[in-house]
Amino acid sequence: MEQQYFFWKLAYDLVSRHNFEIVHLHLQHGEVWLEKSSQGKTHIIRLLQKEFNWSNQVKADIDHINRQMEKNRRYFSGRKKEMHVIYIAQYPPVDDFTSPSTKLDFNFNIVFLSDDNKENGLDDLTRRLGLDEPLTINYKLPDAPMEYESTIEYMKQQLITYKEKQKQRMKDVFEYGKPQLTYILLMLNIIVFYFLESVGSTTSISTLIEYGAKYNPGIVKGEWWRLVSSMFLHIGVLHIAMNMLALFYLGSAVEQIYGSWRFFITYFLAGILGSGASFYFNDAVAAGASGAIFGLFGALLYFAWRYPSLFFRTMGWNLIILVGINIAFGIMVPQVDNSGHMGGLIGGFIAAQLVDLPKMSHRVYQGSALLLYATLLFSLLFSGIRSEQQVTAGEIQYLQELNEEERYEQVVSMTEEKEDIEGEWEEEWLFQRSFAYLRTGEEEQAFEDLVRAVEIDPGFAEAHYNLSLLYERRGDESNARFHKERAEELNPELQSEAPEEPASSQLNE
Repeated sequence: MEQQYFFWKLAYDLVSRHNFEIVHLHLQHGEVWLEKSSQGKTHIIRLLQKEFNWSNQVKADIDHINRQMEKNRRYFSGRKKEMHVIYIAQYPPVDDFTSPSTKLDFNFNIVFLSDDNKENGLDDLTRRLGLDEPLTINYKLPDAPMEYESTIEYMKQQLITYKEKQKQRMKDVFEYGKPQLTYILLMLNIIVFYFLESVGSTTSISTLIEYGAKYNPGIVKGEWWRLVSSMFLHIGVLHIAMNMLALFYLGSAVEQIYGSWRFFITYFLAGILGSGASFYFNDAVAAGASGAIFGLFGALLYFAWRYPSLFFRTMGWNLIILVGINIAFGIMVPQVDNSGHMGGLIGGFIAAQLVDLPKMSHRVYQGSALLLYATLLFSLLFSGIRSEQQVTAGEIQYLQELNEEERYEQVVSMTEEKEDIEGEWEEEWLFQRSFAYLRTGEEEQAFEDLVRAVEIDPGFAEAHYNLSLLYERRGDESNARFHKERAEELNPELQSEAPEEPASSQLNE
């Protein structure tokens, strides 16, 4: 009876006074598993009340624990785990027990709390667990068997109550809100996608730009709303299908944990920071909810930071692996806007700290998160504003598509707004403008642009070909022949071009 009292009193004190969580509770076998994370380390305690006569019985039990730990590794949080195996009995094994013969996968601390070692053993356990208050249990109650029994039953019931409260807290955490806003966002994205398909095409650069895609020259001119509007545009059916599937699952989880208004703030702040990162690091036209969706990953990682034990017992490594796969996929596929994804991931984590989890708030952390977010966003936007004379890949994509759509006057108007252009895309810019000039009959301006384009890039086959046509129209057969031969040498496919028909340049996307 004394051993039972000591066992249940120790388990009860660790839970009630030292905030350990109950992982497993077996009343009949006298076995309790507890866990607590503190200062970057996870302490796992396995309490067992049992008499062992021989050390080989102890070794067999430790082998069993080692297998259990390996099997259930994902249920325990933290990178650094320390396992405390505590045996409570009147006597230790008859033969000496030093260490288990098996290879252990965890840092094991094996303690025998026998009658001649209970006091010293509790002091050692207090030190190893880093407890603020010492573990002191007076288990010698003379001539009071009824008090023993009633107290033991009371502590058992209290531990059962604690276990039920843990389950309820877990349920409350994951069912705080309802995913109503997630469904609204899903519908809005689908409606916008259908609208764009009806007025043009979601794979058309010009349509995307006109309806709010992330377009760096537009943002430089003050169209800051593109940082938000681009979150609702998608490029093709596969793009929106993948993003909406991710939004459905991640959005539902995040909104249920955080509630609707916290989800709303986190989603949009993450999306905006993702757009800001894309603006700074990527000059191509971009669109999609991916930045905001990666922000939901960030919000769940923040949840892992605040609820490590609960996180690893539920989504845990599955989520971390999923984030890693998405990042690796983005690195391997050139078309993916990794800067927007990573900006959204970081923005989601910071935004989650800003709004914090329900029933949890820390003014200093929230203020720091707000300052950090504002600093990052301002730095990205301020640093990303380049000179309007510098040409970007996004502008070339836009001009190319406008030419394909025979909107030559618009190309001329756009390009003539800039003078003394510069940048790695300068020759492409000149070529697209020359093509529009040719179609509008302004051959002199086209000639000047093409001459400059081949000076910048002597290997520009299409520019040589079109220049040969202009030389031929001027009656300069020698230069016409030279540039035509040069064009066909660089790109044999140009031999099939119709006579007098200028070639167009296709930008590698």
